[in-house]
Amino acid sequence: MTLYSEHFNQTYHSRNGAVTESLHVFLEAGWHHKIKQGPSAIRILELGLGTGLNALLTLKAWRAKPKGAPTSLEYVALEPFPLSPIERRELQMHQVVDPEAESEIHANPAGKQHRVKWGENAHFTRVRSTWQAYQRSKSNAPFDVIYFDAFAPNTQPDLWSLERFQEAFNWLSPGGILVTYCAKGRVRRAMVDAGFRVEQLPGPPGKREMLRATRPPWGEMTVQRFNVRVYFFLLDQPLLNQRPHPNSNVLLSDEFLSGRDCTKWPGGGLEFGEGPRDCAIREAQEELGQPIDLGPLIHATGNFIRSSWRGEEQVLCHYYLATLKDAVQFRVATHSFDYPAENVESFRWIPLKDVDADHLSFQVDRDALAQLKSTL
Repeated sequence: MTLYSEHFNQTYHSRNGAVTESLHVFLEAGWHHKIKQGPSAIRILELGLGTGLNALLTLKAWRAKPKGAPTSLEYVALEPFPLSPIERRELQMHQVVDPEAESEIHANPAGKQHRVKWGENAHFTRVRSTWQAYQRSKSNAPFDVIYFDAFAPNTQPDLWSLERFQEAFNWLSPGGILVTYCAKGRVRRAMVDAGFRVEQLPGPPGKREMLRATRPPWGEMTVQRFNVRVYFFLLDQPLLNQRPHPNSNVLLSDEFLSGRDCTKWPGGGLEFGEGPRDCAIREAQEELGQPIDLGPLIHATGNFIRSSWRGEEQVLCHYYLATLKDAVQFRVATHSFDYPAENVESFRWIPLKDVDADHLSFQVDRDALAQLKSTL
């Protein structure tokens, strides 16, 4: 038995067998494949808890304690629309899974977060959240396996986009895997573009193929494209002969990026049809909401730099001096990561003489700071 969603016009599981599909796609290609590598602990993230079948079959497999199985299990499931007892009543899941565990994972359906102890070293957490909201929540940590069990791309296209797979890539530890029943060409290409190594595996009954995507070690990823970035050292004092005034404050940008807080210089990516100086001026207007006077180029990357977010990208960075045309009109934070409610970016001044490498999250920004300091 399975359920049918009128909202998404989809069944929760394959009509060719819910248990068969779950065992084939998520347990065999995901769980068992990963534990063969011998991890002592395993963290699993599931997108779309639904009936809970994938979680309960994973619990059953963990309790069986096969040779080489991890000693601890952490299972996090995202489900924005938890099932009610009435919706689950006719599934008869007690025939294939532990009925007590089934009741536990579905308890408190209205709760934002529901945590269950599955054993001495095993826990299950259900989060009432979409993937997109969870990505912004700061609550995620590196996972070893992702069960990507969303409804099909034709009903939830945003969940199968390059952006979502880039987020999944960043959530996985090196060597971590994502498994899904879907094998559409555009889904596979989005995974590849996000940096995954993708395998097309035989699918469960009713499907010719399925996909397993592995995050390779960062340094082993093949560089496929350039990413030109333009940043600026915004000073609150006028330049002295095109050099920073030694008593200036310089602006730092605190941002929440791909699940973690980062501190960097303000700026962003070069767009088609503009040069680096154009980019700096545009980024200042977009981020700060007011124009800047752009000074000289202080630093440009001369060595190979791999992107901190996408291992398939080589980053080329430019750093300019800049001052404001008018008085400050943007919000200035009093401490780090003091985000306004509507955003995950904030700005703060710090005396130029006091800023050092430890204030910055990325090595390329630290190298630029060293060059800036040499101009004083």
